[in-house]
Amino acid sequence: MLARVHKDGDFYFDQANQIRMKSWSKGRVALVGDAGYCLSPLAGMGGSMALIGAARLAEALRRHPDDHAVAFHEYEDKLRPLVEGVQKRAATDGMSLLFPADEFELAERNRKLREGIIEL
Repeated sequence: MLARVHKDGDFYFDQANQIRMKSWSKGRVALVGDAGYCLSPLAGMGGSMALIGAARLAEALRRHPDDHAVAFHEYEDKLRPLVEGVQKRAATDGMSLLFPADEFELAERNRKLREGIIEL
């Protein structure tokens, strides 16, 4: 890549990140979607997870209208396993799908696309 930086006028380099927070709330503030558990573009579920998170938080607040701390804990406790699963798949399957590390990953990705096993 360093050799290309000086030769290619359109060279671009970036990184893909995920947010993995220990807690999605503090005090009377709770985070939802990318603000709390950004999955990265490799997951392809940012909008869906934001809607799911908002619905789960609203339901927890409905069940515990007088205790936001309990509602926030319930929201996070019930949603975290789903979020962590999607984050894990993005870091493994998503990376090999969008950025194959070698010829084998590239060939395997292309085979799965041809056979309809995965979709972009």
